[in-house]
Amino acid sequence: MKENLSIPVDGETALATPIGEDLALITGVADVMPATVEVLLNGDPSMIMKAGVVSWSRDGAPSEAATGFVALVPIKLASKVRLRSIVMRRGGHPIRYTLVKPAVSVTDLVQVIANDASDRMAEVADRVAQALMVGKNHPKRLAAALSVLTTAAKTDGWIEVMGPLDTGEIFLQGWAADLPSNQVRVLVAQGGLMTGEFKVASIARNDLGGNGTGFVGLLDTGKITVETEKLQKLFFRSTQGWRILEVYDRRVLLEPTDVPAHIRDGLVRATANPETLRTLRRAGERFDGRDTVSNLKQPVRIGMDMVVEVPGGGLLVAGWMLDPEGHAESVVLRAGAETARVDDSWTRLPRPDVATAFQQNDLFAGRLDPHRIDHGFLAFVPGLSCTGNVPVYFEFTVGDSVAYYPLTPMRNLSRRAFERLVAPLDPRTAAAGVAIERHIGPMMQALAAPAPEVVEARDFSFDEAGTTKALVVGAVHDAEEAASALVLLALDAETRNVPVILSTSIEAFGSIAPEAERLAHFYGLKLRVIGSEGVQDACDAFEAAVQASTADALVFLSADVLPRQSGWLSSLERAYRKRGGKALVSPTLVYEDESIRFAGTWFDAEEQKLVDRYIGYPRDVVQGSDPREVMAGSTACCIVSRAAVQAAGGFTRSYLGTSDKGRDLCLKLRLAGTPSVWLPNVEMISAEDSGGGSSPAMRRLAQRIDRWSFDRKWSLLVNNMR
Repeated sequence: MKENLSIPVDGETALATPIGEDLALITGVADVMPATVEVLLNGDPSMIMKAGVVSWSRDGAPSEAATGFVALVPIKLASKVRLRSIVMRRGGHPIRYTLVKPAVSVTDLVQVIANDASDRMAEVADRVAQALMVGKNHPKRLAAALSVLTTAAKTDGWIEVMGPLDTGEIFLQGWAADLPSNQVRVLVAQGGLMTGEFKVASIARNDLGGNGTGFVGLLDTGKITVETEKLQKLFFRSTQGWRILEVYDRRVLLEPTDVPAHIRDGLVRATANPETLRTLRRAGERFDGRDTVSNLKQPVRIGMDMVVEVPGGGLLVAGWMLDPEGHAESVVLRAGAETARVDDSWTRLPRPDVATAFQQNDLFAGRLDPHRIDHGFLAFVPGLSCTGNVPVYFEFTVGDSVAYYPLTPMRNLSRRAFERLVAPLDPRTAAAGVAIERHIGPMMQALAAPAPEVVEARDFSFDEAGTTKALVVGAVHDAEEAASALVLLALDAETRNVPVILSTSIEAFGSIAPEAERLAHFYGLKLRVIGSEGVQDACDAFEAAVQASTADALVFLSADVLPRQSGWLSSLERAYRKRGGKALVSPTLVYEDESIRFAGTWFDAEEQKLVDRYIGYPRDVVQGSDPREVMAGSTACCIVSRAAVQAAGGFTRSYLGTSDKGRDLCLKLRLAGTPSVWLPNVEMISAEDSGGGSSPAMRRLAQRIDRWSFDRKWSLLVNNMR
């Protein structure tokens, strides 16, 4: 502090402390000073500001200087104009103060106020700090408030152990000299300042030599999160003024699941009022990593089939629960401090195996209804995340008690695992529609699975130099199907010399690559075989190949699509070049019985939706028709610009099948200026989609899920795209 610095007592001069560029603390004396005054900057009537005032009585001072004050004055001056004086308008006559030069630092100002306010300093510091924290959350204002309190307060004790509870409160343990028990209002320093309530119990300690007592407590800052690693100190007011609880350098940071045990240990010796002890006891009963549902005396049990953190946000939970007498009042899913009740919205699934397994159990014998088998459940909870390895668990409210069931989320969801999960749903029922609407559909929309990534590649005379197109054969799992496609391409004089990329999953790469190598050498194909992570269908295989090619145009060909006639590739390419490469061009797809499988996706004006026309009709119906621009073509066989696919973001991964997945890409391309064109007279043979080995019921369910996702995304947009 500067020597001889004190508060001016002449009533004509004042100290100025700038806080950032838009606020100044003005300190001086007056006869009286209201809580709010009008202030003229530099005496200019056009620069009138409202200032809040913190004041105190000055013992033994003359009446004209009986009140000391700190005014928080907003400043709105041009950058080169300095604040030299202020005029304060009160109920009586205005007072003009000339500001002392140079400006005073916050630290020096606090010492000046402390010397003048004496035993009222704690209250003054509190009010100044609170005034600085009101309004704009400016770093310099918060720093000034922190400086005011730090300078005015004395260290009272130390925080030695801390950790977050799953409910958001922070557990603190340490020792202090003057910290009151029960509920204490505190200011929390963590970068800036925030207010909080500290419910604390005292604990006798023999290691302090009678200079303090231990404490355990819960810090609650409301909706503002306290990061224990960044917590700096706590301020509280005692009977002797402001005090500080410092954070010990070697403090122990607890995991959330370790906090309840520490609270229980501390409560053995703790003293506080009944309400505080009850709060701490409840906190000590929070989740500590153990399954306590299985220890309930009531007939309530739960088991999990799957818990998945969905890429893109949310948790998918599926399992079974037995509660024949309805003891569980609620089931809440918790991930760290985030919560969502699930039992009021989850979809119940038939699980006769669960009822059978518990029929002879002593706790459930005679309590299970033989006609009820809907013990399974499925729920997608958006917004919850287990980022940072926070504990994830179910919280059951059973009467007056709470029980917990720990969950272990997986980080990815395979197609096979998903099919097992939803297999109990009958796609023909209304229950399936509800499950799709509430859980499965939103989960698929939230899904942000990473794009397929090429893991392994082998080239056999592959060379794209000097060519404008490359053939991409999408073969996911079937090595025989992939081999057949390569043989047909090799036997066609038009495709024999075109570079071919055979794209498959990394799981099938080991079985497909050797046979592909043999065929490439035998027929002289220019072949590249790639195996990629995340490939579950032909669209994923095409997506991976986009990364593995430099050709301007790519010809997508699913391995189960076969040429019906020669010249198919040149016909597609001519139509593509005719439109300057600004189109996705696809042929007619027919079944082996010569009925139509695909002849373009069109907009039906009457039903106001997209439809695939001519499905099941004889191929002769469309013979002789002219090429037409349609809403969407088929990505099972098409030619398209590689750059256009990349610019559109590739295939959307939130579909289970290839039909709507391909249609989605076509619409994205259309929005970006690349329409779809259908060539009626170019035909390819395509067998019935086997769904990768899925059952017919599963294929129907997948189609229903995909259609929900597609309509939710595109139904409003397609009306403006026709």
